[in-house]
Amino acid sequence: MLTTMTNPGVRLDRLLLFHFLLITAWVILASPLLSQSRTIEPLILASLTITLSCVSTLIGLKLGHGFTRVAYTLLFASWMAVWAQQLFSL
Repeated sequence: MLTTMTNPGVRLDRLLLFHFLLITAWVILASPLLSQSRTIEPLILASLTITLSCVSTLIGLKLGHGFTRVAYTLLFASWMAVWAQQLFSL
């Protein structure tokens, strides 16, 4: 059976969700730099999101990632940057 607690007080589902949202925001921000053709771009972005989320979560587990104000601020700032990028690219 899989354990759902990594470090004291850090749940694995929250850790996975946090890293998925953070990596997804960064991939969306970097997508204009990665675009080669419109037909292959979604495949590249999905592959990068899945791969980097897995690697980021494993690194977070190894380092004993905790949820502090700095972590939540970084996540919020990343998604605000995505929002601003989408707003100004219209």
